[in-house]
Amino acid sequence: MTEPSAHAALILDFANTLDVEAGTDVITTVDELSAWARDRGLPGEVDETTHVRAISLRAGLRARLLLNNIGVPDTAEAAEAARAIEQAQSVLDTVPLRARLGPEPEPGGPLLGDGLLAAIGVAWALVVAAGEWQRLKQCPDHACEWVFWDGTRSRTRRWCTMSVCGNRAKARAYAARRRRAPD
Repeated sequence: MTEPSAHAALILDFANTLDVEAGTDVITTVDELSAWARDRGLPGEVDETTHVRAISLRAGLRARLLLNNIGVPDTAEAAEAARAIEQAQSVLDTVPLRARLGPEPEPGGPLLGDGLLAAIGVAWALVVAAGEWQRLKQCPDHACEWVFWDGTRSRTRRWCTMSVCGNRAKARAYAARRRRAPD
């Protein structure tokens, strides 16, 4: 099994600031987002506009990562994913050229440009450039939707945990087959 790079781990952490199963969101306010960023060594100066853009970026990334797992987000989520990726690219375009051409920077390092969105945008761009984005997936169980790292050689892991979400899906499929089966 492979392990995610620091950049992929940052994307995982950012995407999982929303926990659907627990019903929690750790970045619902500007102050919470600032604290989350500072705790990770990222630029923590966040205003209302940055907060709104961060929530939008997170929703788009989560929708894109669901597509990585053969999930089908609704049309609005798919459009949000496209906007988020464009946003990440536009943020990357503002990062100094030396940050993109130099050695791979650490998340939150001095070459990531200014601001939290730039740090996340660069992390996403580096994850895409390294091909790691295909290993980032969102659990297709709508009760869960946790974003996870697929470290399998074949990159075919479907569930965040087979013992919980995979088991739920298998139990639902079994029950559906039993309902359809003639007596």
